[in-house]
Amino acid sequence: MKNIYYWEFEYNKLKVQVACSDIGAVRVKMGFTIKGDFLSELKAVAPRAEFFRDFQHNKGLTDVLQDYLKGDNPAMNLPWDIKATSFTYNVWKSACSIPYGETRYYKDIASMVGRPKGARAVGQALKRNPLLILIPCHRVVSTNGLGGFGAGIDVKRYLLNLEQGDPASSDPG
Repeated sequence: MKNIYYWEFEYNKLKVQVACSDIGAVRVKMGFTIKGDFLSELKAVAPRAEFFRDFQHNKGLTDVLQDYLKGDNPAMNLPWDIKATSFTYNVWKSACSIPYGETRYYKDIASMVGRPKGARAVGQALKRNPLLILIPCHRVVSTNGLGGFGAGIDVKRYLLNLEQGDPASSDPG
């Protein structure tokens, strides 16, 4: 039976929820407001797991996320414990190749994964990203603007501004 350890913290008005197993990161969720119950969400994803509210098992992940939210560019080389189709996994890995402070279009990621006409499919794969920041889907934008983001467009804008070194624009107010 798998153990999943979860924790929550707040940084600069941004609420962050994290979960790890003994293998790696299971979930990173964030927002200025978060709807729903995180533990219920985790139980839906891993119904046979046992759950523990535990900071220590999430310390490495929370340290990386806090460094990131301070405006640093920490190494995001933490192991993952998530499931995905090969297409979705390739989309997520391609998003990870986008350098800090840069963006790519959905169509760029589609080309990177060998589906040049698959921009919409890329968007759907990124929408299912369970590890915000670790898989930097916020760096993927639409040719018509920012595009979507599961945590909300305000969070996407905040993260992009943060990476551009523009703390005034990153201030959530």
